[in-house]
Amino acid sequence: MINAIQFAALGAFDGIHKGHMKVIKIAGENCGVIFFEPIPKQMFAGLSWKKRLTTPAERYELLRDNGISSIITLPFDAVTAATKPQDFSRFLAETSTFNGFVVGYDFHFGSNASGNTSALMENLAEYGLTVTVVKPENVQGVPVKSRKIRELLLEGDLSKATELLGRAYGATGVVSRGKGYGRTLGFPTLNIRVPESKLLPLPGSYATFARIGCIRYKAVAFVVPQRNLVEVHVPSLEGDFYGVQASVEFISFIRGVTPVNSEETLKKLIRNDLKRSMEVLKEW
Repeated sequence: MINAIQFAALGAFDGIHKGHMKVIKIAGENCGVIFFEPIPKQMFAGLSWKKRLTTPAERYELLRDNGISSIITLPFDAVTAATKPQDFSRFLAETSTFNGFVVGYDFHFGSNASGNTSALMENLAEYGLTVTVVKPENVQGVPVKSRKIRELLLEGDLSKATELLGRAYGATGVVSRGKGYGRTLGFPTLNIRVPESKLLPLPGSYATFARIGCIRYKAVAFVVPQRNLVEVHVPSLEGDFYGVQASVEFISFIRGVTPVNSEETLKKLIRNDLKRSMEVLKEW
């Protein structure tokens, strides 16, 4: 059986979505996971690229939550990008302790992504190593891919994004000081500043869960992608949380950005956002 052997799942694994989890599951209970950092798309687009589904810390946490303890990070830089497929295959064979690798059907590697799964199988066979290629995971006929999930998040389609991910999309950051405007309106917020490369969903209000430490709260949040900011209001939450790491799970899109001409109008909007959020979260 494949899970009786020490295999490694190999890929970029941005998002740890259902497709990635299929690859990892087929690699077996005792598998390792090997991925690149930064992810290749980020390297080619620039390190300030704002479309990562998982930051390095989030990716590690998701893997550990799924029982993966053997996690290997490979650097992805200009040298890696220029490496010939044969040389990368030899590197894998000579430096790993695994008996084989499991990859997705669309795995590419080497300079100009010129190496494909067939090339990897052929190259590693010379070293007595096996390669298992996993067919795409489909949800209602749609192949699960990170690119598609990014599109859905930017369209505000959280329901479909959640379905492809296998969990609610989330973001983690540090609570920072704001202008205190929410408090003056009667809706104090945790201003969660996320890493610059993290993809935030469509600007607007969301029904969310906020997690601080081990406690998970029902909340409403307002997303400001251009500032890498999620403003989270947790009803009845009191205390000073500045500098604390907090996370938010986006459950449902409530509304987009709405122009307001008075504080009263803004308060009414927030009250309505909060009411709708609490109604949505009753089902979770």
